[in-house]
Amino acid sequence: MLFTDYLDSVENTDQEARFFEELAKVKDDLAQATSVPIVGKLIRALVALEECGSVEVFKETGHYQCIEGWDISIDLDSGQFSIYPGAEHRKKILMVLALIGAGLFFLWLCRRHCRKRA
Repeated sequence: MLFTDYLDSVENTDQEARFFEELAKVKDDLAQATSVPIVGKLIRALVALEECGSVEVFKETGHYQCIEGWDISIDLDSGQFSIYPGAEHRKKILMVLALIGAGLFFLWLCRRHCRKRA
């Protein structure tokens, strides 16, 4: 489920309060990881979400755009949730990997061609 869809579904419900309780438990760990290059924006957005205290207030911040496109898997009974790249992010990652692979293949072909000439 998209993280933004989840936040919309729990807005102004009991689950919202439970989610904020679980988020408060990991806030200190998240605050230490805000400088991670790729997911740092998402982590800063999660810290801001916890500081806002409600989904309604969080939607008005600039951090809301940082969580768009991310998926969430949540089990509030056990107090666990995980956030991972959504379909849009996975598509971008596959495109980058394909370009890197094509570049390496091209370099291998060039090297092979140059060896035959020598």
